[in-house]
Amino acid sequence: MENTQNIEVIYEYLDNVSKRLHDMDGTPYLEGLSYALDFLLDDDIPKTLVDIVRQDLETYKRDVVDSNFDKETVRKAVQLALLNGFKEMNITNSMMTPDSIGMFMGYILSKLYGKNASLNVYDPLVGTGNLLATLNNHFSENITFEGTEADPLLSALSRNFLDALDVKNQIYHQDALTFKKGPFDLIVTDFPVESKDRKETYFPYQVILHHMQNVKKGKFFLAVIENDFFEQAEAAEFKEKLMRTMHLYGLIKFDEGLFKNHPQSLLIMQRKHREDETIDDFLLADLPQFTDQEKFNTALSKIENWFNKQKG
Repeated sequence: MENTQNIEVIYEYLDNVSKRLHDMDGTPYLEGLSYALDFLLDDDIPKTLVDIVRQDLETYKRDVVDSNFDKETVRKAVQLALLNGFKEMNITNSMMTPDSIGMFMGYILSKLYGKNASLNVYDPLVGTGNLLATLNNHFSENITFEGTEADPLLSALSRNFLDALDVKNQIYHQDALTFKKGPFDLIVTDFPVESKDRKETYFPYQVILHHMQNVKKGKFFLAVIENDFFEQAEAAEFKEKLMRTMHLYGLIKFDEGLFKNHPQSLLIMQRKHREDETIDDFLLADLPQFTDQEKFNTALSKIENWFNKQKG
C-alpha cells in the first residue's frame, strides 16, 4: 500500500471517530480527535457511550489497529485531522508549526548536538504537539519530551498525539510562566502571533526570561519568533537581561512566502557558562523558498560552512 494511502486510512479513522462523537452529543472536533487517539492506544470504551456508538467506534478502529504504520505516516494523518478541526472550529492554522520549519529546526539541531542525540527537551508552549512530533521523526528518536500547555484540550490532545507515535513525553496542563524544572538539554518552542494592541509585557520576552536558566550551561534555546521580535518597546531591557545569561548565537530568517501575514525567523540562543563569557561569531542567514532547490542548497551550504568554521 502506498504511503499516501496509509495516511488516508489513519485520517479516515480519526475523522470518522471525531464526527461520530460530534453527531452523538456535539463533542467539539478537536476533543473528538483527542479521544480517537486515546482510543487507538486503549481498548477500553467509556461505558457512557450508547451501544450503537460503541459499535461504530470499534468498527472504525478495526480498520487500523492491526496495521503497522511508520511514525511519519501517523504524524501526517494526525496533522490533516488537526487542520480539519481548526477549519471547523474557526481556529487559525498558525497554532501548528509548519512541517518545513519543524524539519529545518531538526537540521539545525543536528548541527548543534549531532545526529540522533539523546536529549531531554522542553517546550513551554506545546500547542498541538506537532513541532515535537516533527523533531522526533526528523532529528532524533532518542528524545524525552516535556512540555507545558495552558489549554486543557490542547494539553490532552498533544499528549495523546505523542503517545500515538510512541514518543516519550510528559505534557503538563500548566501555564508556561509558572513552570520551573530542569535544567534541560534543549528548550524549543514556536511562539504564537502576538496581538498588536496588547497592554502587558511582550509574551515571548516573558517566556524566554522565565526559562533561560532552565537550559543547561552551554546548551541551546531555539524559538520561532516574529520578525519584529527585537522592535518591541521593551526590547532594550529584555536584551540587557537576556545577555547576562544567554548568548545570541544565531538568527535565520524564513522566506516570507511561508506566512500569510506574520513573517517569522528562527532565533538561536546559547546558555553561558559565566556572565562575562563572549562568542566571536554570529550565525545570520536568510532562507529562500524551500521549493527553490538551487537557492536553498546555496543557503544551506553557507550555514554548513559557518558550522564547520566553528568546529575548526
